[in-house]
Amino acid sequence: IPVVIMGETGCGKTRLIQFMCSLQAQQTGATNMFILKVHGSTSENDVIEIVERAEEEAKKNSHDHNIDTVLFFDEANTSPAIGLIKEIMCDRRMYGRHISSDIRLQFIAACNP
Repeated sequence: IPVVIMGETGCGKTRLIQFMCSLQAQQTGATNMFILKVHGSTSENDVIEIVERAEEEAKKNSHDHNIDTVLFFDEANTSPAIGLIKEIMCDRRMYGRHISSDIRLQFIAACNP
């Protein structure tokens, strides 16, 4: 299920997701959260790069630690790459390539009003 959190700047959207990820990763030493701070200059290549990194880590986390990995698109609505972000979050596809749900990679976005 795609999750989009909306709130004013500084209200704690990012911190909430960091806290939830840290609860799940307790004592594993795993990196289970990736943040892309999206802005007007964020390109589709930036998005592709972080998704690929998150996929690799999610495979390890799922297999070795049995935990989810989260890719958090912070201020997702500020980039021309919003179409690709939508494809990733809603369709679990990146340029038509399926993003497996078996690796337990979750996508969350934050938007400022």
